[in-house]
Amino acid sequence: MLDFLTDQLLLKRGFYDESGRPRLTTGTIVFGALLRSLAVIIVGFVVWHYGGVELSIPISLALLWGYAVYPAYRQFVVFSEVSDVIKEEILCSSCRHFNPSGQFCQLYDEHVRPDHIPCGGDDWEPS
Repeated sequence: MLDFLTDQLLLKRGFYDESGRPRLTTGTIVFGALLRSLAVIIVGFVVWHYGGVELSIPISLALLWGYAVYPAYRQFVVFSEVSDVIKEEILCSSCRHFNPSGQFCQLYDEHVRPDHIPCGGDDWEPS
């Protein structure tokens, strides 16, 4: 869990992690944006305490855009591009058990990758 929080705060790049699971899903993008927004709010209160409102509002807005909103947008763009590739190239995307928001098979509860189909095509059902 600590590694996941570190990945979210430090904005680690790459779609797949070391174990081959997708690093970006809809949930991780939203969670990361909320976690980084919380960090920006805390920094905003610290700046407000020491520098006043005139300084804290512009700094907080700039940090919110640059550290929370824009990285989440970029992660979503990468997620959408990889999702489009998976939807076009993999058999799982036309199965009724495929969840496109998390890119995993609901029947086997495993993530789908271009090199790994959880059922091997045995339990494929058209959607």
